[in-house]
Amino acid sequence: MIGLKHPRWAYLLFTVGVFSFLIRLILDSNFANSAVLYVAIPFLVSFAIFQFTEKPKSRRLWMRYLAHLRDATVIMLATSVVLFEGFICVLMFMPIYYLIVSLGFGAEALTRTNERGKRNKLKASVLPLVVAVLAIEGLSPSTSFERQNQVTRSVVVNASIDQLKANMAAEINLSARRHWFLSIFPLPVDIQAGTLNPGDVHKLDFIYKRWFFTNIDRGEFHLRIDEVSDDRVKTTVTRNTSYLAKYLNIQGTEVQFNPINNNQTEIALTIHYERLLDPAWYLGPMQKFAVSHSADYLVDQVIVREFQRGE
Repeated sequence: MIGLKHPRWAYLLFTVGVFSFLIRLILDSNFANSAVLYVAIPFLVSFAIFQFTEKPKSRRLWMRYLAHLRDATVIMLATSVVLFEGFICVLMFMPIYYLIVSLGFGAEALTRTNERGKRNKLKASVLPLVVAVLAIEGLSPSTSFERQNQVTRSVVVNASIDQLKANMAAEINLSARRHWFLSIFPLPVDIQAGTLNPGDVHKLDFIYKRWFFTNIDRGEFHLRIDEVSDDRVKTTVTRNTSYLAKYLNIQGTEVQFNPINNNQTEIALTIHYERLLDPAWYLGPMQKFAVSHSADYLVDQVIVREFQRGE
């Protein structure tokens, strides 16, 4: 660790400045969506905390670990403010950030002499190697996983296809309660819809207040209706400048109607999307979870509405 004596806040402030600059360089490069940002940066933050701050030898390991997480949290939040990032980005980043920081703490702790005067060099060298392997995801096509995805949600309702299509052609009001995870993401402030004709474009306006009340980001989401047949409605996203475009590329939807009898219909909504960010092992399941619950919400609020679900 550095031997110069400075206030603790000075070391943390210096670390915030260095990593804000480093993250800005990554975001402006071809590796902005790679795992370098989500894996390598937190590990380096952990390493910097060990190097720039003194650790009392009398403090127990778990107490040093909590102090380490506290310092890492301060650096993460301060860096996000400097980079004008919003609360959604911070919330998505926090779980993997803490995981990788914990690996960094473990690697550094293992290099320190234990009570018997020995160093766990082998274990300490394995952890940085694991992080290095995880961090290369997305740097090239050969180190990337499949990005194209789709989610299908099906439900049987007590209504005919014509009744369900009439719902899709009506004005849309997304005011119902959503899953707790979806409630993190702002709903559109204005929806221009209410038709179901091929070629029509439905427009959604989004306002995302990055800092809850200020630092406003405005964007649009355009959904073109490509096909309306007896048993299918297909759409394509033609424009997306909303805050969602930073995380995933929603490409379009398909609604398939399967009549069961005169009064019951099975609805299958498929959403096609592209995962933009790495690593896949973390963001892949998270995005699939969000898109799946979004599909359920859209089925209930746009297609089913007042009709009851069948058995």
